Amino acid sequence: MLTLQAAATLLATPTSACELATIASAIGCGNPPLPLDDAVRRALALPRDAGDLLVARGPGTLRSLLVELSAETPIRDAVAAVANRLNARSPQLLWIIVAVQQSGSGLAIAAWSDGVAGARVAALIADRTNIVLSDAETLSALAAASGGDDVLVHARWLEILGREALTRRFYRALERVVGDMARLARGDATPDERREIALLYVSRLIFLSFLEAKGWLNGDRRFLERQFEEQMIAGGDYHRRVLRPLFFGTLNTPPRKRAPRARAFGRIPFLNGGLFSYGALERRRRSLHFPDEALGLVFGDLLTRYRFTAREGTTSWSEAAIDPEMLGKAFESLMASRERRASGAFYTPQSIVASVTRTALTAFLARDGVSQMQAERAMAGQPIEDDARSAIAARAARVALLDPACGSGAFLVHALEELAALLIRLGDTRTPSSTRRALLTRCIFGVDINPTAVWLCELRLWLSVVIESDDNDPLQVSPLPNLDRQIRIGDSLSGLTDDERLPVPPGLRIAALRERYARATGARKRTMARVLDRAERESAVARMDAHIASAIVTRRELVVQSRSRDLFGRRLPPDPPVRARLTEIRERLRQLRARRRTLAEGGALPFAWSLRFPDVVSRGGFDVVLGNPPWVRLHRIPAEDRASLRSRYTVFSHAAWQQGARLAGAGSGFAAQADLSALFVERSVALLTDGGTLAFLLPAKLWRSLAGGGVRRLLAERTQLLALEDWSESGVSFDAAVYPSVVIARKKERRPATEHSGPSLTSHSQPLSHHASSPIAAELRRRDGSLRWMIPAPRLPLGGDSAAPWLIVPADVRAAFDRIQSSGGALAESPLGRPSLGVKCGCNEAFIVSVTGTEAGLTSVNAGGREGLVEANMLRPLIRGESVSSRAGEFILWTHSPGGAPLNRLPPHAERWLNPWQRQLRARTDVRAGMRWWSLFRTAAASSATSRVVWADFGRVPRARVLPAGDPAVAINSCYVLRCHDPVDACAIAALLNSPLAAAWLNTLAEPARGGYHRYLAWTVALLPIPSDWAFARNVLAPFGSAPEHARSTDLLAAATRAYRLRPADIEALIEWSNR
Repeated sequence: MLTLQAAATLLATPTSACELATIASAIGCGNPPLPLDDAVRRALALPRDAGDLLVARGPGTLRSLLVELSAETPIRDAVAAVANRLNARSPQLLWIIVAVQQSGSGLAIAAWSDGVAGARVAALIADRTNIVLSDAETLSALAAASGGDDVLVHARWLEILGREALTRRFYRALERVVGDMARLARGDATPDERREIALLYVSRLIFLSFLEAKGWLNGDRRFLERQFEEQMIAGGDYHRRVLRPLFFGTLNTPPRKRAPRARAFGRIPFLNGGLFSYGALERRRRSLHFPDEALGLVFGDLLTRYRFTAREGTTSWSEAAIDPEMLGKAFESLMASRERRASGAFYTPQSIVASVTRTALTAFLARDGVSQMQAERAMAGQPIEDDARSAIAARAARVALLDPACGSGAFLVHALEELAALLIRLGDTRTPSSTRRALLTRCIFGVDINPTAVWLCELRLWLSVVIESDDNDPLQVSPLPNLDRQIRIGDSLSGLTDDERLPVPPGLRIAALRERYARATGARKRTMARVLDRAERESAVARMDAHIASAIVTRRELVVQSRSRDLFGRRLPPDPPVRARLTEIRERLRQLRARRRTLAEGGALPFAWSLRFPDVVSRGGFDVVLGNPPWVRLHRIPAEDRASLRSRYTVFSHAAWQQGARLAGAGSGFAAQADLSALFVERSVALLTDGGTLAFLLPAKLWRSLAGGGVRRLLAERTQLLALEDWSESGVSFDAAVYPSVVIARKKERRPATEHSGPSLTSHSQPLSHHASSPIAAELRRRDGSLRWMIPAPRLPLGGDSAAPWLIVPADVRAAFDRIQSSGGALAESPLGRPSLGVKCGCNEAFIVSVTGTEAGLTSVNAGGREGLVEANMLRPLIRGESVSSRAGEFILWTHSPGGAPLNRLPPHAERWLNPWQRQLRARTDVRAGMRWWSLFRTAAASSATSRVVWADFGRVPRARVLPAGDPAVAINSCYVLRCHDPVDACAIAALLNSPLAAAWLNTLAEPARGGYHRYLAWTVALLPIPSDWAFARNVLAPFGSAPEHARSTDLLAAATRAYRLRPADIEALIEWSNR
């Protein structure tokens, strides 16, 4: 095994292609290297500036190309060029490149896979004069992976050189270091405060590691480590004697104003921007101190162990070094799992970020005379016509782009870099850093409810600006812009709807002030902050005055109405609703005037879009809203917030698809389990200007779930859908428990406003004009590529209802789906009736038991380690969804009579068994006043008076079985049940559900879940077409339902096809799609 010390020596030693042979041998290509002659070099089209080229052979098709590169070309670019040539000219071999610069210190080891647009390179780029531990670990891992099949070895090389393996190691180290720093810190602070301040210090040190790699810390690429070593020799206390003066007296202070201690650090840039200023928590906990032991961990386990690169990975290059995107992923992962579940914040893979951002910007540019093709060519760096070129450049330079749940800033950073690169390709003569700086202070906006996430977002945006700077002299580096007026802390869903319906005062002055503030430093920064605060306050007071004036007008109209007279001139008494409304307005006026006084006297400004971004709102809204909003189910939203959200968001108050809810007999609570991400869609559509682009990563379940009806309706009515992407088969690692999808939409234009109305944030203030329906670009992202097709907008929802589930399938698949649907009526509307959910306990540990023996009418049971006796006649066999095809070996304590009603009194042993859970049982949400505390719920599904068809609520395909009349088994609420009076009907339905035809039809409609599973809920199966000629169909199907374990898939498919009187060709496309 290659030791870390030996690996470090191998990386540090080579200076020529010949000397690289030791590395090639260590990783398994041990045959003597042979030189490439000129003919082979020409055949492989290898770059001319490459020096000596040698090939070392490994097992099978493994080859190592040893390259000596010129120092004039960046090693990253040179290695990528060689990789792309070999990928194109010699794809039959599995290559790994080992390269060294002739007169430089760079060394590279790179492998690649074949991507859609060329080689996807994974590389280690090392500095031979400064080999860090992670470099040695990478080479040691490559050596350890060298045994076995050549294809597997190459796959292991790609994984080791790729970013994911390094990211996992770095995250574990970062989590450990932050936790240890918080634990070792001294001073008065809570554990959460210690952790947050520790994270701030580690973040700053990592930020400086990126600058250190550029030589900006006094020209010393070991500046931080050297300062630590010197301070340990001088007596220690690195926190007080080095970090505080470095952070808060040097990096945030212009050179001419620095104290002698700060000047002693040497040539250190003035960064400004707030990154190296005390935060509110740090000011409160100024006594908190990190001992040398804690800070030593930062160096030993992070800063000196890993290589840092300021360049983020792309779709064609990834590096075995820590880049800002990996840093963002690690920081987001540091959030406590409880907090992440509550907030719905999940890390977004970079490949999805890049795809969503590029698609959003392309859609934004493809307007006002610029075609989609021209926008795509411009984004790809291809030539376009001069008039389109000018129009695109103008639009890109003035875009207002928002991420309303920005997290650590992945989407904003990528958008900034894409826009800057686009402008430079279109002729912008500024440096990349200057272009990014200008766009950042004018075009990029973000909001997040988490202050730490906002701080990390700012850090990544600052990094994006500084990494492109060409300044070699640290003292010439431009200060970082102030971003706290661009990236705001706040709840994007907050704000009163009434507030948003009023015109917004022009905000051009605030826009100009914000740009000046972004560039300000020192005393001028403080002055500009006060001026901006005053301007925002004046805008807030003006809005409050408009509220008051509007309320006064409304009250006056109601007073006039209440004083009306009848035909005989007698004054009519006001109607009770009018009196109630007048009382309500009087109270509202009182509150508004009090709020205005508070604002005028300096009270805290609430978060409202019209107050925080009045310039953007006054011009109509944002041009692009993109991101990955929180994915949070209703039960995770605090109860006190639900009523407020429901009153302000139609996708919450009218979440359900009504027809599906009716077919399933679903209650309003179940049908309206909206996801928080749907509310972000509604808010974001309201925030968009007419014609603006929405680009969101959303849970795929929104397009098919019963509770997604509201958001589907909103998108259909308020936007023009442009694209839908399904990432469920992409293989991309995603933190959330459901599949991701991408929606791209353009907000429809409103009719001309009335003379006195102004821009509004509510999407309901103006009726919308109708747009011609354009086809929607649909895409299924898969591991091996993508499937693309177009969907006519009217053909997207089931049955033409805008709230109905969307069928995102190709045209031939949809045609097959429709043929089946037209061959019968929905199950719920047939004489067979609709399915129902199985029995609900509400406390499974109390009712579900295992049986160990029976004697004298008493059964020994156990559950959760507890044992006891219950009356034998109180137990019934249990069926769970995960074991619907076989008995689970479990029983349920049945506390109801044969008629279904709860027993008036429990037998003594059953009561003794349930008593320990009595408090929990009384507290169940389904218990109503007067109910027995031992009641079970939805017990109709347990009636054995008729035959029952039972199927699991969750699976890759439906799994159904028949319970004949008299079978005492109880299906619990992980199952659904259809009661059938005729046993032949039951067998036929079970066979139909078990058939590949029904699986294909239901899977097109059913709500998706991770792992290729689907949810076969009552409303979904209720829509399953029952063949029109049921008498014929059940005779065909029933024989296969009585013994499903013996039925072959091919026979079930043939029988179901015949039952619908269809031909195999009629359904072939649907079956193939389901089996893909």
